[in-house]
Amino acid sequence: MEHRQSTSRPVVLAAIFLLVAGLLALVTGALFGVFGGLVAGLESVDGDGTTVLGAAGGAVVVYGIAAMAWGILGMFAAAAMLVHRGWGRALGLVVGVIGLAFTGLSLAGALGSGEPLASMGVNLALVAGYGLTVLALWTGAEHFRPADRSPAGS
Repeated sequence: MEHRQSTSRPVVLAAIFLLVAGLLALVTGALFGVFGGLVAGLESVDGDGTTVLGAAGGAVVVYGIAAMAWGILGMFAAAAMLVHRGWGRALGLVVGVIGLAFTGLSLAGALGSGEPLASMGVNLALVAGYGLTVLALWTGAEHFRPADRSPAGS
C-alpha cells in the first residue's frame, strides 16, 4: 500500500508568497542594476573620474545585485518547499526570519514617521507574508516528513 505525502495548505501559501516576493525582488533588483549602471555610465562620459555620481551609481548597482540574489534565494526556497524537501523548509525559515526582521524594521520606521497606514500597504503585506512563512514552516513539519514507503504490516 502506497502512502501519499501530506500537503500543508499554509506551507503552499507561504511558498507562493516567497515565489511572488522573490520574482518582484528579482525584477526590482534588475531595474536598479540597470539604472545604477546608467548613472555610473553618465559619470564616465565627462572623463573626470569617480565622483559622487559614479559612487552613487555603483551603490545602486550593488543594491540591485543584492535584491536579485535575495529574490533568487526566495524562489529557490519556495520551489524546494513545494516539492516537500526538508532543506527547503530550513532555507524557507531562514528567508522568512530575515525577511520578517527587515520588513518589520521598515514597518516600525514607517509607523514612527507618522505616515498614514494606507500608504504602508506594501510593508504590511510583506510583514504578513514573511510572518505566514515563518509560522507555516515552524508548524508544518508533516509537509516535509518522508512518506512511509514500507508495506503495511512490516
